[in-house]
Amino acid sequence: MMKWLSTLLLIYSSLTVFGQNGQIAGVIQKRDSLLDFKYLTIFLIKDSSEFKGAIPATSGEFSIKEVPEGIYSLIIRQIGFRDAFTDNIVVSDGKTTKLNLKYPPPCGFVYAKNTQVKCIGGHTDNIIPIVYGLPTKRTMNRAEKGLVRLAGCIISECDPQYYCKIHKLEL
Repeated sequence: MMKWLSTLLLIYSSLTVFGQNGQIAGVIQKRDSLLDFKYLTIFLIKDSSEFKGAIPATSGEFSIKEVPEGIYSLIIRQIGFRDAFTDNIVVSDGKTTKLNLKYPPPCGFVYAKNTQVKCIGGHTDNIIPIVYGLPTKRTMNRAEKGLVRLAGCIISECDPQYYCKIHKLEL
């Protein structure tokens, strides 16, 4: 009886110790000629915290190995560009999840000429401009009065230009 129990315990422990993990592999296609893969980082997110990361090859190919089974989000990040998010990436034990991604994401902040910016619900009041770069004293005073919103020094090709004070939303 003891020998049988020991054998069963050994088999069970070997299955859990040598359990397989999955892998995520893919390629990132450039949407912008200024993009340089050597400055790009990829982060795998689980339960709102970074789990693992990778840096793609110069061809845009990447892989993240030894990923436990589960559902993840992926963030692609490079300074000067907006982050790209991909949600609901399913990883199964012993399998490779393949991804084809495009970066940077399409710009959601495109403004038609000679039209007033509207927030959700269509209102146009309490919308202020967003100011980027090192603020002057005058700009700081305007920000303290709530006339402009300060957004920092890093400027990309796709930055929001307006802010709704009611909904706390960049437009």
